Amino acid sequence: MPVYEHDKDHPESIDARAAQDDPWVMYLVVRKEHSAPLEALLVAAAQATVDAAARFAGDPRYRDAFAEWSSRSFRKVCLRANEKNWPAVLSLDGGDGAVDGSVVVRALPPRRKSDREKLLVTLQAYTAELAELPSRPLPLPGDGPVMVFVLNAAVPMRAGKLLAQIGHAVLLCVYAFGHREAAAFARWSDAGRPCAVRRASGEEWAALQREESCAIVRDAGLTEVAHGSETFLALAPRAVESWSARVKALPPV
Repeated sequence: MPVYEHDKDHPESIDARAAQDDPWVMYLVVRKEHSAPLEALLVAAAQATVDAAARFAGDPRYRDAFAEWSSRSFRKVCLRANEKNWPAVLSLDGGDGAVDGSVVVRALPPRRKSDREKLLVTLQAYTAELAELPSRPLPLPGDGPVMVFVLNAAVPMRAGKLLAQIGHAVLLCVYAFGHREAAAFARWSDAGRPCAVRRASGEEWAALQREESCAIVRDAGLTEVAHGSETFLALAPRAVESWSARVKALPPV
């Protein structure tokens, strides 16, 4: 089965990304006072990221920024905003990810780090530990395509790192398979981009790469994890009844 890797995740490109002095960055901002379970928060981050790309990558105001970001850094940084700052975050152009109808993640079109707004300079990194978030699996949709993300359970990360990684994963999957499987992606988008997040490690992780149409994320090693670590797989959208037995057996995050 095809495995897609972004050229910026290749080892020679990772070194170049790490050396950039003023990188292009997509900022994901999390509403600090949320009570979302881990899987729901991860799905919200993925949906916010792809929503930002769908809404603004072709916008003349942001087209060049997306092109520069995609070709040069593809970096994502996850911040947190309290209730005082959250309305200002929502006033910025961005894509939204909601939990129970309330926006908890906003993904902003890329900008150079040096050009980020004063608001973004003042916001702190989102560094919640996974143990701080409720663990409650999302119910699966009854029909229609679902994109499945698989977390590499052998690579420990904090919540903010996971949100940035799943944002990376969803865009890789869209770039890899969106044109080849346009009808499935259109149905997925029309249905609200439903997602599920599972975990695997060891032989299960390797087997998924052999058996599934997926995009794989390799981290640049700038924060928390080692250079080149494989963190997420994103499987092209499929109806739940079409999932392989291996995917169906994966435990939730």
